[in-house]
Amino acid sequence: MAKIVNQRLCGGTFFTLFLRARKPLRGANEYYTGNPEPYSEPIALFALSKVIVPDWQNIFVFADSTVSGNTSEYKTCKNEGGSIYPFGDDAALTAFNTRIKDNYPSVLAEMSKVIELLIDTGSMRKDERLIIELLALIEADDSIGDNQLFFASESGDAITKSDILKATSVCLQSFLLGVWHFAVTRSEKNTFGKETINLWCPSTGGGKREYKGNLANLITRNITLNYFEGFGESVDAEIVDEPLVDEPMTNDEIPNKEQTAEKEPTASDLTQQVINNNPTFFNFKISGNNNSFYNHVDTVNINNGGQKDE
Repeated sequence: MAKIVNQRLCGGTFFTLFLRARKPLRGANEYYTGNPEPYSEPIALFALSKVIVPDWQNIFVFADSTVSGNTSEYKTCKNEGGSIYPFGDDAALTAFNTRIKDNYPSVLAEMSKVIELLIDTGSMRKDERLIIELLALIEADDSIGDNQLFFASESGDAITKSDILKATSVCLQSFLLGVWHFAVTRSEKNTFGKETINLWCPSTGGGKREYKGNLANLITRNITLNYFEGFGESVDAEIVDEPLVDEPMTNDEIPNKEQTAEKEPTASDLTQQVINNNPTFFNFKISGNNNSFYNHVDTVNINNGGQKDE
């Protein structure tokens, strides 16, 4: 008899779904130009780390193998990502929880920049699929009570799981922030999602593990998704300011601003573009056969309040 796996929302399962919505990778040929991959898994996890702790240390002064290994172990729910990430740091998570409650606009602004930097909002509609998959995961995770609060509204007000699953309008940035906050601050450790990862991404005996989950096929009611860019006051955040190196760099070895002025644009330069953007709103509607959660989406109608790249 096949084992029934209870799917769980935690940091690693959120990150696994988040990665599926990334912008297209440059490919191996680009590495020969000396430019780092701006949408790599370590960069994505570091960006999400800085939503938790804006001045979190730069992980890219560690050896490449350390950064890649810790990132992979967090994604597969083997641990909390090691000391180079803040997910196992109680002080960092407590401060994040306080900022969410006391200074929500600034935290939402930081998540908005991460989304602008990394998430593909083009014609492949990866962003839409991400929202669908996270809603399905929240629904499927029976360890989350109906009255569990998520800080997933644009105003920063907490809403219950039950209300999230009834909502007809969702803001991409605030929804992702609220789900990320819950995933990393819930009492269960990241290893809580290990069986879920093994279900979604079966082991291949050491090879690349491809996503085989079916969350995108589990759909609830009609939903209008709003995109809000440039929300709140800009907050300086450098996602990547150093390349990966083989050994830790000393203070004397770290280039100053004058030394790096002529470099190719980095992910932090892309992040700065988000700071300069004006607020823009987008809407789309997802329609299923009926109001049941477990029915496939038939149509997605795009309704632009601004302009969305296709």
